[in-house]
Amino acid sequence: METKTIIKSVNINRIENDKISLKEDYIIDEDILNIYINGEKTFQMVFSMPNPKALAAGFLFTQGIVQKKTDIHKISFLNKEKQCHIQLNHLTSKRLGTFTKGSQIKGSSGGILLKNHLEPVNINSASKDAFSITHKQVLSLIQMHQEHSRVFQQTGAVHSAGLCSPSKILFYYEDIGRHNALDKLAGAILLKDIDTTKKIATLSCRMSLEIIGKIIKTGISIVISNAAPTLCAVKLANEAGLTMIGFARKKRFNIYTHEKRIDTPAII
Repeated sequence: METKTIIKSVNINRIENDKISLKEDYIIDEDILNIYINGEKTFQMVFSMPNPKALAAGFLFTQGIVQKKTDIHKISFLNKEKQCHIQLNHLTSKRLGTFTKGSQIKGSSGGILLKNHLEPVNINSASKDAFSITHKQVLSLIQMHQEHSRVFQQTGAVHSAGLCSPSKILFYYEDIGRHNALDKLAGAILLKDIDTTKKIATLSCRMSLEIIGKIIKTGISIVISNAAPTLCAVKLANEAGLTMIGFARKKRFNIYTHEKRIDTPAII
C-alpha cells in the first residue's frame, strides 16, 4: 500500500511567535487488525498499514508460537475487513493453545514478557560468529535509517525497524507501534526465509526487554538504535550474545554489550 493511503491532511490552527494561523497538517491513519487463526479470532491489535501479513506472522514468530515458515500453511489478508487469516499446522496450534491458556506475564505489546533469568534464552549460532562492522558503518547505517522514512518526515508518528548489510538497508518497516514495526521485520524474515547471520537491525525506538527479546528471536547479532536501552534489556542482550548499540546519533554512539563486533578507533 502506498504511503499516500495512510497519510491524511487536516486543517489546524497553529500558534507560533504569539500569532495564530490556519495550516494544513499531515497525520497518519491507524486501524485495528483482527488476526484469525484456524478460523477463530485470536488476537487484535492497533496498527498502521502496510504489511499486515508480516505483522501477524512476526507477532506469532517473536512470541514463539511459530518457529519456522512451514509452521504456517496459509496466510491471507482481507483489506476491507482488516482481517489476517492464518492456518497453522497441528503442532503449532498446540503451541498457540499453550500461549493463550497459560499464565505468562504479558508485556506492553500483548505478548509474553521474556524475563531475564526466568526463561532460557534461545541463543542463535549467529551470535557466536566473527561478524563485525566498523564504527563508521554504524553511524552510516543509523543515518540512512533516519533519512529513509518519508512517513516520519511528514507526520512524526511512526517507529521503524530495518534489516541491513554493513553498507545498506535491505528491508525497512514502519508502524505507529514500535513493537509492531519490529514484528513486521521479524515476519518478513520468517516468510521470506532471510538469512540473518551477517545482518544488522536498525531501530528508531528505546531498546526495552521486549524489543531485545524480539531481536534475539530473529538471530540478528547487532542492533543499532538512536535511543536508550533499559538495564534488563542490556543484561538480556549480554546473555544472548547480542551486540547492542544505543544513542547512535551524528558522530557518536554507545556500545553496551559484545563490543568485539565493532571495529573501533584507537582509545585515546
